[in-house]
Amino acid sequence: MIVDFLLELIPRPIRKVVGIILIIIGLILALLITILYLVAGPAGDQSGLGVLIFGMIAILSFLAGLEILPEKIE
Repeated sequence: MIVDFLLELIPRPIRKVVGIILIIIGLILALLITILYLVAGPAGDQSGLGVLIFGMIAILSFLAGLEILPEKIE
């Protein structure tokens, strides 16, 4: 409810540009995660935790970009 109200305060063209930028950032982060994990592999005991946190940031950025877009994708 509050998030929808705040999103309505942002003009649609700006929301569309910011949404697309966030989606691109999420996709780039996801590609970096896979490349780094395939090249370096799990190096130590806590390397999996770093990959998990980095993956969560990528997913949240991608989903935030989809939420900000003015028209819903179905």
